[in-house]
Amino acid sequence: MTEMTINMIEEALRKEVQKIDKSVQVVAVEQGKKKNLYRVTLLKEGKSGSADLQKDLVEQHLAQKGKGRQLRKALAKAVSHLSIRYGR
Repeated sequence: MTEMTINMIEEALRKEVQKIDKSVQVVAVEQGKKKNLYRVTLLKEGKSGSADLQKDLVEQHLAQKGKGRQLRKALAKAVSHLSIRYGR
């Protein structure tokens, strides 16, 4: 498997978030404070929030070319939290 870069991961997460909610954008993906996490920053209507995703989950999703549901479920939870937190 090729080495994954942050840009590859960010692009894949952008596509998944757009499938969940078109009004939410992925602002940034960066290494989390812990080694096995990625920190994803989301933006909706000028309000931002973030979520920590496990590296294994992201790598598994990319290896299966988007067939895994676990990543989508985790992103949907982060998007819904952002929607509830700041109101629709």
